[in-house]
Amino acid sequence: MKALPNNWFDVQTDTIYQTTNGLLVSFSNEQIKLGIKYDQKGKHLKAIEKGEVPGRGNLGLVPSQEEGYDLKSKVLGKGGDRRLHAKLIDGVLYFPGLATEH
Repeated sequence: MKALPNNWFDVQTDTIYQTTNGLLVSFSNEQIKLGIKYDQKGKHLKAIEKGEVPGRGNLGLVPSQEEGYDLKSKVLGKGGDRRLHAKLIDGVLYFPGLATEH
């Protein structure tokens, strides 16, 4: 299993990556394009790598309020106005390309 890269240029479409805490994640081509466009520092990848966290004041994955989605990445500081949403499918957290602003 491949480790999750720390920048979007190294992420490959529909490849399953494993975070250090064992979470399996995968990204659509659309999600990778959004990551390259809006997350040049890879903050969302760091949040995904960290895994689930309490919602307040933490960088990581938190519950998504979007219908049909399970978790979203949350980053703090500059670039923290976007959330990347994911669905848990057969044990893999899949990011299809939904980004929202909060």
